[in-house]
Amino acid sequence: VLVSRDAVDIDFEVIEPKGKEIKHGEKGTYKIIIKNMNNGFLTDSYSVNAASEHGWEVSYPEIIYDLEPYVLNEKVYVLNVTVSVPQDTEISSDILEIIISSEEARIKDAPETKIIEITTKVIGPNILESFYNFFESLAEDLGLDDVLGDFAAGFLLFIFVFVIFIIIIIIVFLIKRKFVEIVCLDRIKEISPDEEATYDITLQNPYKKTLTYAIHAEMNSEGFEVSLDNENIEVEPKQSSVVVLTVKPNDNIKVDDWLEVKVVIKVVEKSKTKDISTITTIKNGDPKVNITGVIHWPKVFKKGDRVETSFRLRNVGNVSATNINVILNVNGKEKNKVEDITIPRGGYAEIEIPWIAEKGKNKVNIVVK
Repeated sequence: VLVSRDAVDIDFEVIEPKGKEIKHGEKGTYKIIIKNMNNGFLTDSYSVNAASEHGWEVSYPEIIYDLEPYVLNEKVYVLNVTVSVPQDTEISSDILEIIISSEEARIKDAPETKIIEITTKVIGPNILESFYNFFESLAEDLGLDDVLGDFAAGFLLFIFVFVIFIIIIIIVFLIKRKFVEIVCLDRIKEISPDEEATYDITLQNPYKKTLTYAIHAEMNSEGFEVSLDNENIEVEPKQSSVVVLTVKPNDNIKVDDWLEVKVVIKVVEKSKTKDISTITTIKNGDPKVNITGVIHWPKVFKKGDRVETSFRLRNVGNVSATNINVILNVNGKEKNKVEDITIPRGGYAEIEIPWIAEKGKNKVNIVVK
């Protein structure tokens, strides 16, 4: 028994793949599945034609021979179509058109054709690749390809990197070039409140010309006084000069106080600055407060009268006395107080504290903390 070809319904199915992202200068392969879906158990052959929208190179088999029906053994054919993306293209995407035609249908003069379109997106070169591509193009323009061949771009890149390296060295040299060297052998000192600290700061001129240095001190403290013996000096090439910094505690100095002084040297001719810091700390600080000249007014009073007690607190210590609290007790009971008093060394505070008199004897006691 033979099946008449005229009685066979020619049909086939094409399963198309998704689009790809392909880099410049690389290839990508699309896999298209073809199924012979005729109902007559006849094998079929197919002609293939694939073309790129922008004329890119496409490789594929042009004829698929004798594909058996899918219903017979579920056999399929995988059509591989490879697209080559040019190295120097500026196109971001391309449409690949694939036309598949049944040869059996062509014989019956009833063409059966499937057309699919697949979009290829082009991944541009990264920064390094673009950089290298630039040198490849430059080498070609300069004609170095004829002399060095494939090494032309690498040779240009080496020259470029070498020049950049030399420029960086020169820039670093200019930035790091020194116009003053600062030397201070003893930058930390501890002194008593009645002493002063001196720092010998040596300025060395490493430059080939005479330079002028403007010097000033920066500090933030009320307990010290700072001075420089010279604020503007000229130093000959390869010579040095000494500036003396003096730090002296004043009457507002406190226990365990300390000071950082930043000495800033400006090179006048070059508008460049450099600095060095010193640390001065205080030792043996001892605030002492005594009470003198206690007076009660009025001298004669009765129960319920307002009495005012006045006296003087004197700081006879060598540092400022801070956070002083004065409490006035009458007959063992606290009547009034004054808080948070600060007295510089050698100074005093006039205190006046009012209180209400009690009946009988009033014994007043003043407590200083």
